[in-house]
Amino acid sequence: MRPLRSLQARLTLLMLLIVPLIWLLASASAAWSVHKQIDELYDTEMAQFARQLLTLELRGDVDPHIPPKLKHLLRGGDKGEIDNDEFGLAVWNAQGDLLLSDGRGRRFRFAPDKRGFYDYEGRDDDHRWRLIYLADPESGRHVAVGQRAEMRHEMVLEVILAQLTPWLAGLPLMLLLILWALRRELRPLRRVAAGIAARDPADQTPVRDAVPSEIQPLLDALNTLFERVATMLERERRFTADAAHELRTPLAGLRVQAEVIGLMRDEAKRQHALEQLQLGIVRATRLVEQLLAMSRLDPLQGLSQRSPIRWREAVERVMAELEAEAAGKRIALRGDWRCPDEEVLPLSGDQTLLELLLRNLLENAVRYSPPDSLVAVELSPQAVTVRDQGPGIAPEYLERVRERFFRPPGQDVAGSGLGLSIVERVADLHGLRLRLANREEGGLSAELSRR
Repeated sequence: MRPLRSLQARLTLLMLLIVPLIWLLASASAAWSVHKQIDELYDTEMAQFARQLLTLELRGDVDPHIPPKLKHLLRGGDKGEIDNDEFGLAVWNAQGDLLLSDGRGRRFRFAPDKRGFYDYEGRDDDHRWRLIYLADPESGRHVAVGQRAEMRHEMVLEVILAQLTPWLAGLPLMLLLILWALRRELRPLRRVAAGIAARDPADQTPVRDAVPSEIQPLLDALNTLFERVATMLERERRFTADAAHELRTPLAGLRVQAEVIGLMRDEAKRQHALEQLQLGIVRATRLVEQLLAMSRLDPLQGLSQRSPIRWREAVERVMAELEAEAAGKRIALRGDWRCPDEEVLPLSGDQTLLELLLRNLLENAVRYSPPDSLVAVELSPQAVTVRDQGPGIAPEYLERVRERFFRPPGQDVAGSGLGLSIVERVADLHGLRLRLANREEGGLSAELSRR
């Protein structure tokens, strides 16, 4: 069976099941309570009547005294709702001779050993009776007063029906009112849904519709989602615009160089132009790689998987990748291991992303360091630090170099302006802080530590 997806239909079905069930339980509880009260009332009356019978002065004749029928005594008067067949009484002497009987009492059994109430004693055809037996110790007379048990059940049924019939008649109306109330209370949700369906994807205006307090957390979550989606779209638009702007220049340069090579006749100049073309292709490739890396990092709200970071292994792998480039500029790469690998800045994170971070830091250090200089990586329990012997960064630009595509003026080294932005983003995902500082002896220090 296909489950109901409509909240209104599910709530209506629950009401159709719960309300009648509660009604039945209430009816059963009321029936039990009424039956108990009726038993208490009639048992009290029967006991009082039996005591009064013991005080009567009756002759001990063989023929029992039978009172005249009620209709003869009333002589045509209103007899009300009396049913003589519902009650019975009997009085016996000590020898068991019937002295007095009325109703069905003449059929009661003489039981001199019984005292108190008994159920289903003195059966009469298909009827069952509730009897009370009393005895007078002075006169030796015995009394039995009985009432047909079905009378009590019928009275309980009549009382319950009198109370619950109006509820039963009003149950369909109550369910209709509940259904109307559900539709009315769910109307704000339909209004919110229609408003959301008509929204522009870039619209981050919060939804301010009046909704029940139980729905407000959902609305708050939707507003947060709208803000995040709008921020992501804005980031994508900015990234696309920045990428188009940054790629336009190198691609145009490559096209011009290719055209120039086609016009050259001098082999030496052609060779030089080819080298410049290859260098331009390398730079454009690096820019595309940086752009792709940034596009992957931007949407991340956290790390999907974490594992203990092996800093020394990551540094050695990145140094091996940059060894040829550093050797071409006669730059030495050195690792300063001041503690065991497992004690270096203990961190759980993404090893691949942190290697990307280290590659950008070391690549910048190699690119901006002069020939015959040193680039060192220091590993300690508190921080991971990359130091170079380059020109450093002007103090007023130390913070701005973290911005995308920003490059301090006056630099003649090719770059995309994305390296430190990538470093900053990866560090932020791992709860690390990047500190940039100019060294007194010359060069730049880039330190990663916990926040």
